[in-house]
Amino acid sequence: MEPETTHRPAAPARDPVAPRRLRRLAVAPEGFGSTTVARCVAAMTALGLLARLARYAQGLPFWSDECFLASNFLGRGFLGLAKPLDNGQVAPLAFLWVERAAVLALGFSEWSLRLFPLLCGLASVVLFAFVARRALSGPATAAAVAIFAVSVHPIRHAAEVKPYASDAFAALVLLAPALAWLERRDGSWRLWLLLGLLPPCLAFSNPAVFAAGGILVGLAVPVWRTGRAKERGALVCCGLMLAGLTLAFHMGFGASQSAAAIEGLRRYWSPGFPPLDEPAKVPGWLLGALTGSVFAYPGGGAKGASAATSLACLVGAIALARRGRGAMVVALSAPLGLNLIAAGLQRYPFGPEARLAQYAAPTIGILAGAGVGTLLESIRRPRLRRAVAIAGLAGMVACAIVPQVHSWRHPYRMPHDREAREFARTFWPELSRDAVVACAHLDFGLERPGTWQGQRAWYLCNQAVWSPSRRAGGPRLDEVSDDRPLRCVLFNEDPSRPEIAAWLARMRSDYRLRSTREIPVRSTFGDQGRIVVETWRVYEFTPLPSKAASVPTNPGEIPG
Repeated sequence: MEPETTHRPAAPARDPVAPRRLRRLAVAPEGFGSTTVARCVAAMTALGLLARLARYAQGLPFWSDECFLASNFLGRGFLGLAKPLDNGQVAPLAFLWVERAAVLALGFSEWSLRLFPLLCGLASVVLFAFVARRALSGPATAAAVAIFAVSVHPIRHAAEVKPYASDAFAALVLLAPALAWLERRDGSWRLWLLLGLLPPCLAFSNPAVFAAGGILVGLAVPVWRTGRAKERGALVCCGLMLAGLTLAFHMGFGASQSAAAIEGLRRYWSPGFPPLDEPAKVPGWLLGALTGSVFAYPGGGAKGASAATSLACLVGAIALARRGRGAMVVALSAPLGLNLIAAGLQRYPFGPEARLAQYAAPTIGILAGAGVGTLLESIRRPRLRRAVAIAGLAGMVACAIVPQVHSWRHPYRMPHDREAREFARTFWPELSRDAVVACAHLDFGLERPGTWQGQRAWYLCNQAVWSPSRRAGGPRLDEVSDDRPLRCVLFNEDPSRPEIAAWLARMRSDYRLRSTREIPVRSTFGDQGRIVVETWRVYEFTPLPSKAASVPTNPGEIPG
């Protein structure tokens, strides 16, 4: 009788691509089937879209940074925006041109100037869901989408006249083909697509250079290991393209644009630079930076308030690396490393505010989502795991809703933002009754030395929104008469200044000064409620009996 033998099935042939996919497609824990995850992703994506639309629909008044940038669209055409900006502002040229086009097409308003950032914010939510599904699986995907969708900063910046929303969108546009190639590694066309996306992304976002550089660092080793000439050639072309764009946008245009503002920016950014002159303080600074506002997703802040998110990112990075996704971890985290290098060179801060690092929002969303997914998988009891997941989703919903409710109840960033708009909303229409209204600054070129407008930026932007004359293209000086006088507004200037006296002398050569009126306006500045009195002066002119006005019919017209 023959001895009994045990027959075992032969091991399947090893597929070099399959292990990568299997490591990504980890089996979802009980209670988190693919249908449940898909529903959570769809619900969080919809919530993110609604939150951004709700923020935009509130129509909040311009706040300081918006005014400082938006005032540049009042007196400049497209070519003028290529020159150094007023108020120490630095912004990518493509973003400036899109905003200028919005003003030409839709007029100057909160709605028109915030439309492009809104579109970037909405597109980012949808694209992030696509990218997260490429990078993660199971509950990690839902967690990542939820974190990105409801985070305070991406929602806020999707309704601001600043390029922060386009920073996040540009980073996502670059990540999409890169992560798709890392998943499949089945051809070069995605790398060529990445090459084609580099110019527009860097034209619309200055910090996108960190995202692009980090992505190429993450792709370098996997692409080279393929041994295929097409992939290697595409990657080399991407590197050369990035180098050329960096020279053009940052060493060329960017250096010219920021030349006058760079010292002021460095002072403002100084908390985001490591104290290299005091090496003993560098570890503490680094710990604070890596647990501070840069990682404030879905919420958080400075001084370690974002430590939980930082820890989740660390857990997620380790988990992904252990599952064979090390190249993806490098592509996601290397942009932060490049930002740290730039901070050490005092070229760009690492923090201290989340808005300056919106390019990192996709990275933090994916890594934190992976960390949350790993922590959920570590909970062995299915009912407890499900309860924790439901509580987490409820918390995410609250993160999306609570800030919007607060914003509806307090519709302004700072008290002066609201005060400036409310005053302008009544002042300009009332001043325009039976009169031609002009601005001494915009219509008669009365400028103060330098490029810092300060409080005048609020005045200019709110005038552009609420003045009937400004919305109509500027004052019609040929309509000035005794019955319809010219009322010219001078904002917060000392009338004894030589420039003001010279302007009044020129005006009196064409008009008779009928009256002067001073309007003191109390304004609240800063978190401490500092009261500042702004003085608005209204000069009312009528034509001289023997001389017609010699100024242009429409001096407020802006060149295209």
